[in-house]
Amino acid sequence: MRTTTTLIVAALALTVAACGKSPGERAAEAAIEASTGQKAKVDADSGSVTFKTDEGEMKVTSGEAAKLPANFPKDVFLPAGYTVASAMEMPNAMVLEIHAPGKVDTMFAEANKRMTDAGWKQRVAMQQDANSQIAVYEKDKRSATLSLYDDAGKGVKLGVQVATQQQ
Repeated sequence: MRTTTTLIVAALALTVAACGKSPGERAAEAAIEASTGQKAKVDADSGSVTFKTDEGEMKVTSGEAAKLPANFPKDVFLPAGYTVASAMEMPNAMVLEIHAPGKVDTMFAEANKRMTDAGWKQRVAMQQDANSQIAVYEKDKRSATLSLYDDAGKGVKLGVQVATQQQ
């Protein structure tokens, strides 16, 4: 529940900060800090919110500011023609929302082939209906979850979660 609240507050903070006003950034930081108990930095110019915790930093970007994290693993599936809608980076994990052209079933088959070719082992695969499919993979001490959903006929929304087991 705390993670959901944190994400909602972060999204609201990005919206408030989008006006680019320094008082807006300060107000957004204060709201995040009050609701999460964590130190926050809102940067309207980069469109990011950063939380500092005892475990490390969590950075959230969305909209036009969202981009693939520089350390995103090269062996995790990304479809052709994708755009990043949001990205959250934290210690030992990344969560992305990607938009891409295509169909769920075709992209799911391509994702499975590319992940297994890259050495990932599929542990779970579910098809909730014709327009949504989920797969969970493991490799070394990492896991990757791919959630594909039809984007109202405009392509596919792909949720990507990559996590590394802590030592």
